[in-house]
Amino acid sequence: MGWLFMSRDGMAPFATPQAYLDNQCTYLPDPDRGRTTGLRVLKSTVRSGAYYAACQSYDADGPRETFAIICLVKWNPAARSSEAFGYKDLTETMGPYNYDCPASILDLLGLPGNEHAAQWREHCRQRLALTARRKPSPGDMLVLAEPLTFTDGQSERSFRVVQSGHKTILCRVSDGVGVKISRLMSRAWTIVPPAIAPSAS
Repeated sequence: MGWLFMSRDGMAPFATPQAYLDNQCTYLPDPDRGRTTGLRVLKSTVRSGAYYAACQSYDADGPRETFAIICLVKWNPAARSSEAFGYKDLTETMGPYNYDCPASILDLLGLPGNEHAAQWREHCRQRLALTARRKPSPGDMLVLAEPLTFTDGQSERSFRVVQSGHKTILCRVSDGVGVKISRLMSRAWTIVPPAIAPSAS
């Protein structure tokens, strides 16, 4: 399915993307229309441009499957056009490329529906493992798994974490030059605490 856009009036009576999508993912069985199962949202959130929900299907006999629904979200309540909200709905079985689903939702899911769903859950768990690491603090030494080459041609794996005014910066161990590392939290690295970090000399 493609993107669906609407105005804030079109979202009414829901004021946020999460509330609107929770409602879209909630419905009762309707045998008169040939729908023998209903759907309810157990838990949901919106983060990093996506809606994540643990949804459970059910019928007259009780709960059936619990799976993830992911909706890509565009939300601009101040948009000059009437299209303040847009979404594209997916399920985990479609192999979405958004992996910021929290553990509290992943933990509610049942067995994956196919290999795409299993891989998506694994990618989400890997991302959670990365972001759960302790953030570097001043005095630590951060060591990348692979050397990083900077625009000045210098290649480096080890960096001192230094407090500079109100900012925390990284300095290359080899020459003390302050650097920025893009997507740091998604990279593989370890922290060497100050007590055991070697000196640059």
